[in-house]
Amino acid sequence: MCLINLVDYTIDSPEKDYGFDKLDFALSLGDAFAIITDSPGRAHMFLKTLAMLVEPVSGDFYFKDKKVDFSDYRNLLPCKKKIGYIASDSAMIGNITVRENLLYMRYYFENSLSLSLDEITKKLCKNFGIYDKLDMRPGRLRSVDLRTAIAIRELTKSPDLLLIERPENFTGYTNLDLFTEVLRDMMLTKLPIVFISYDRDFIEEFSNKKIFLKDGNLDIVK
Repeated sequence: MCLINLVDYTIDSPEKDYGFDKLDFALSLGDAFAIITDSPGRAHMFLKTLAMLVEPVSGDFYFKDKKVDFSDYRNLLPCKKKIGYIASDSAMIGNITVRENLLYMRYYFENSLSLSLDEITKKLCKNFGIYDKLDMRPGRLRSVDLRTAIAIRELTKSPDLLLIERPENFTGYTNLDLFTEVLRDMMLTKLPIVFISYDRDFIEEFSNKKIFLKDGNLDIVK
């Protein structure tokens, strides 16, 4: 079973020429794709496409063999719940605390506001040095702490797929070793990932396939 399958998938992009025309792409358990491209913007658009953040012009998106209906955003929520997205346009809700942001998805699906952070999330917050900032609003955090909180939120979703844009920039090199340690443990379960990175060591350790993106075309090399 494919986790994600794009069939004749066409995406328009308002920014330069980052769209895709009749793209076919399949991803299964254990796939670890490094994106190789001359255009970081196109790689970012591809990650957004996999994260269901871009509505297609045409074509079909299958998630666990079920066709995704983009006509109502609520149809996407159960799928997005299982996709971790760590990228430059990831954000937190500004008018609630970091703690509430970390719990927000659980609030929705468990229909309760009296939840507390699980032990794994608490441990990550402590290890990454943001535990004492959990009751602050995102706008009051340093940018590195905000990005760290976003990364923790996505890692602790128990995702079926993890999408990562340049982890060396997102977490910063100070936290990159800790981030890779957490990712190493997660990939023992054959968690699929798709990422772009310019860190050679990260690419070599975490990829078993490469996606070559150029001029809207996609080629895969194992």
